[in-house]
Amino acid sequence: MQKQKIRGRNGKRRSPFPLVGIRLPSWAGFTRTIYRGILKYMRLHGQWQIETRLDSTNEMKPSVIDSTWQGDGLILFRYSEEEANAFLSRNIPVINVSSECLHPKIPTVIPNNNELGTIAAEHLLSLGFKQFAFWGDPTRNYSKQRGRAFMNRIASVGYPCREIEIETAQFSWHRKWERLHEAILVAMENSERPVAVFAKDVILAANIINACSELGISVPDEVVITGANEDELFCNTTTPPMTCVQYPGEAIGYKAAGILDRMMNGEKNVAPLLTEVPIQGISIRESTNTLAIRDRLIAETVHRIRQEAPSFPLQVCELLENIPMSRAGFNKRFQKAMGIPPKSEIIRVRLQHLKSLLKTTSWSIKEISIQMQFDSSEELGRFFRRETGMTATEFRKKPTLVPSSNK
Repeated sequence: MQKQKIRGRNGKRRSPFPLVGIRLPSWAGFTRTIYRGILKYMRLHGQWQIETRLDSTNEMKPSVIDSTWQGDGLILFRYSEEEANAFLSRNIPVINVSSECLHPKIPTVIPNNNELGTIAAEHLLSLGFKQFAFWGDPTRNYSKQRGRAFMNRIASVGYPCREIEIETAQFSWHRKWERLHEAILVAMENSERPVAVFAKDVILAANIINACSELGISVPDEVVITGANEDELFCNTTTPPMTCVQYPGEAIGYKAAGILDRMMNGEKNVAPLLTEVPIQGISIRESTNTLAIRDRLIAETVHRIRQEAPSFPLQVCELLENIPMSRAGFNKRFQKAMGIPPKSEIIRVRLQHLKSLLKTTSWSIKEISIQMQFDSSEELGRFFRRETGMTATEFRKKPTLVPSSNK
């Protein structure tokens, strides 16, 4: 990281560090993790002087980052055309971290919205539902990308998926929440149930849960709901708490900081115009804590698989020990209820748990193989390669955009 001196009011240099402006919206709590990634980059590569908007109850001088801002580089969540032109005219490097602002001369670092929509679909499909709905906003790029991926995955297994579009910008500011609430109430009253819902973001998902409560619709018994852009406050203050696809804010911040650092050092073509950061996973809470499986025997079997398969190599023959049914008949009945055979569900559950351990722990492959009761590390490796086409080590390295600061 190149040290640059910052001018004081009198024009004299007063700091050896580059001045970087960061503008993230206060309403989007999920973006706070972007700061964590930026700060981690700074700890590993050198110091910046940061200027950002902080709510100090007016005890600190407020920072204003607009078209007149002077400094060495910017990381922005949305900007106006006027601001973009002003920054570019003064050769101030800018990194955008919003799907809604795409400029041919400004690099963008955002979550992989297609992957996000697919992850939501995979989770809701695993619950055994056969009716689905995507709630989105047709004027937002991220919503369209997530919705398209979600609906395509649902369609790939032959289930219907209703698209419910609510354009929030059409509502005037002073009555916005009331008009939005009214629109959600009408849509929910007219929806078929039971249904599995994926909402474009955590705010819309919270509104849907609140509307269901007002209408006397049970969540998760009649409607299961998954949001996106996980925000701890929104997710844990709904009743019931909300399942949500995670937002890779730390990785976005780290990646954006790295690109900005190279641009401030004068490097050209340091990154593609669009960088899509992998999604880390989904946080499952009570809003999807159900199985919409009418066949009680199969529902109990699925529950057993999800309880035991993560840490034990469960076999279909073991599932049949107390079930007076032939293996062929059981497989057919399971396939009818779940859309996949029991062996595939066991593999899916074990693979999901294995991926989670690879991403979220520092355990060695041998330690993970012991925890999941594979016969050996080699057997774990063969299983993972067969199901994913890559080695466990390759998978562990691939999504890691934020290196550990403990190195």
